[in-house]
Amino acid sequence: MINKYFKLFCAFVILTFGLIYMGAGVYFNWLSFDELYVRPDLLIGLGSIAAMALTYLLTSQKLSTRVFIISLLGVSFLVRILWVLYVPAQPVSDFYILHRASMSASEGNFAFMESDYFQRWVYQLGFVMYQAFLLFIFGDQLFPLQLINILLSCATVFIVYKIGVQLFNERVGRLSGIVYTFYLPTIIMTSLLTNQILATFLFYLGAYLLVRHFEKSTWVWAVIGVLFAFGHIIRPLGPFVLLATGLFIFVVFMLGKRLREALFSAGKLAGVIATYSLVLFIVSQSLMLSGVSDYPLENRDPLWKFVIGLNHETSGTYSDSDLKLLNQYEGEERVEKERELIEERLEDPSRLVELFRDKFEMMWANLDASVIWGYGDRNENVKERLFQLEKAMYFPLFLYGGLGILGLFVVLKRNAQDPKQLALFFVLFIIGYAMIHLLIEIQTRYRFVLMPSLIVIQSYGVYMLYEGINKLKSRIDSRKVE
Repeated sequence: MINKYFKLFCAFVILTFGLIYMGAGVYFNWLSFDELYVRPDLLIGLGSIAAMALTYLLTSQKLSTRVFIISLLGVSFLVRILWVLYVPAQPVSDFYILHRASMSASEGNFAFMESDYFQRWVYQLGFVMYQAFLLFIFGDQLFPLQLINILLSCATVFIVYKIGVQLFNERVGRLSGIVYTFYLPTIIMTSLLTNQILATFLFYLGAYLLVRHFEKSTWVWAVIGVLFAFGHIIRPLGPFVLLATGLFIFVVFMLGKRLREALFSAGKLAGVIATYSLVLFIVSQSLMLSGVSDYPLENRDPLWKFVIGLNHETSGTYSDSDLKLLNQYEGEERVEKERELIEERLEDPSRLVELFRDKFEMMWANLDASVIWGYGDRNENVKERLFQLEKAMYFPLFLYGGLGILGLFVVLKRNAQDPKQLALFFVLFIIGYAMIHLLIEIQTRYRFVLMPSLIVIQSYGVYMLYEGINKLKSRIDSRKVE
């Protein structure tokens, strides 16, 4: 009984979040269209029609699974390799710093670790060592690194497809794979030397194993822990993923179960956390014992992200004035100054509400920065078209994503034991990721790791809508016959 009512409570949480999410997404995205001088209703209509037409094609074609997967991966590779070949991107900003450090590391020179950048954010060393390994093997050219990005991105396409199939059905999986294949930032980002592509692949491979094998397999928890750990080493998002994992396992596999089953699941969750922690410890100690780093792979300035994230003047984006101010202090004095700034910025609740609103709009509605980093200033007209295309693709994701979340609410309300309850992991990840970015620094390119979750949920929303139209059509036709 406890299990039943708690899952119903979770369903209502999903419903509330879905309504807020869909309404906010529509409102903020509508505002952001003004920057492009394009009628939002036209783009919304075209995006919706395209999504529906795509669903129709997917459900009407009798393609075998093997043919579909080969075609999907082939097209995914083609569009990404063409982008990299015709729009080569040079590393700039943080990408440049990390690339230069990787080149030095590949030659055995770790002098860059003495810089303030790597002294504060030691966790960047994980991605640097990964790139250094590739540079050592393939040489100092950019293309091999970009080619690895392409292969990882295609592998993520396959994982997104498999997650859709596992959570819902073959049609949802196919739609998820196709949308992720053509979603513009997933193509553009392959030309950038970013840690997001590999980290996303590792996190979602772990997530697939979680929803596919966790309950049935005895030892899969160890693989999940390893994947989440290496994903964190590449990009430090492990705590968010582990939190979503813990809540998911507790609600789905422990709550209301027999004591033996609950303890078994709790043990496997503990195994995930232990394996994750062990891998991080081994990698950090290895780097420290080898003399590469004096510190473990961690953020040695954790308050910085909150200082920036709570800056009212920049609406939670990077602040050069904050950096200049804090650079006047060192050690404990800097920490105290950061705490002082955070406390000042949390004093007025009314200003906080305004800040959170602005941050939500900027994070989830602004033009995707991947176009800026990946395309640069080559041609302003083409650049504007890329922004328009990305927006036309992104906006329906919010609409159908909200529909998918509402659909999950209906399913869980009717039957708390429905297999679709496994989608709760991705809903929890979306909620947690969105909430933490109300407090920490935001950039639109940070949306990247969340997009597979959103695309799978929105694909279910599109499928639901299509099935609903089919049922309505069948009823109308049956009444005509009568």
